[in-house]
Amino acid sequence: MAKKKTKLELTWIGKENRFKLEPRILINDPGKSYHPVHHVNEDDTFDNRLIFGKGEAALALLLDMGGNQ
Repeated sequence: MAKKKTKLELTWIGKENRFKLEPRILINDPGKSYHPVHHVNEDDTFDNRLIFGKGEAALALLLDMGGNQ
């Protein structure tokens, strides 16, 4: 006689009401980005961004921001 495996699942209040984002949407969070206190000149680009998301979407965002120069 074969034993039937029991399925375990994590449950919590409001689990079915979670907010779901599209996987291709990237959110810019300035609080997690680094920006220098002062700029040396008008043309310096020392602003860094921390990007979370799928690789293709993150790469497309970087290219749109001028990374293809």
